Amino acid sequence: MPCPESGEAMRRWEFAPAMRRRSDRIRIGRIATALSTLVALAAPVLTQAQNAPRVGWIFSDPSALNPPKLARFQGGLPELGYVEDSKIGNTRAGKISSAAGSGGKRCEMAPEEFAKFYPPLLDWIRTTLAASAHVAQTVASRGFSRLPLYFTEETLASTKVVLADPLPMPPLSSMGLAHFADFERGNLDGITYIDTFFLKPTQSNNENTHFHELVHVIQWRLLGPERFLFSYANGLECFGYRQSPLEAMAYDAETAFASSTTIFNVEKMVEEKLGM
Repeated sequence: MPCPESGEAMRRWEFAPAMRRRSDRIRIGRIATALSTLVALAAPVLTQAQNAPRVGWIFSDPSALNPPKLARFQGGLPELGYVEDSKIGNTRAGKISSAAGSGGKRCEMAPEEFAKFYPPLLDWIRTTLAASAHVAQTVASRGFSRLPLYFTEETLASTKVVLADPLPMPPLSSMGLAHFADFERGNLDGITYIDTFFLKPTQSNNENTHFHELVHVIQWRLLGPERFLFSYANGLECFGYRQSPLEAMAYDAETAFASSTTIFNVEKMVEEKLGM
């Protein structure tokens, strides 16, 4: 006859599989509960990311791809409501990532298309500036009190203002860029070309509008005409005028200028947001 100890051992061995299965079910149930919680928490974040407009960043050349510059620029993008997208290769206008609109389709202008329209567009800009040079005034001569707190004396002395109505708008449609017709017909208060901006006479004493256009002057200076026009065109095509990255940057800075007395270095701010 088996001893009591042996019988007890046999019973433990017989019941062990059932106990193990019950323990396994408990563990699986706990894991499933944890996974369900994680999915529920992640869903709003995923939805927000999927619905957010996407934009890439611009580099002057491969040497600009260093971690500190990239981190600074990427850090500024969420403030504009954009998330990172994949990059495409080098172009004449520098290295720029692909951009997608809300529908998820690629919408940026092809580098080949831009290369075709850039020379006549730049010629038009230079001709326009030359024709208005005799009526241009420096921003410094306008006598605004707050602008010198945000921009350098050199910037205010070298940037010119021309009052005009209607504003000189580039003939994009006649150049073959019919998809920019809405921008061409837009009712804008001001527009900037390189180191000169044109304002409607109603904005002649509006310091906020001068501030906004000065932000664009800094963008033109840092990016150069080719990269500025390429990135501005892509922003218009992918996001529309108000939400295009360069406009969003100018509007956000203008809002901070108009609604707060906090002084900040605009030129440094633009430089950091562009990852320069």
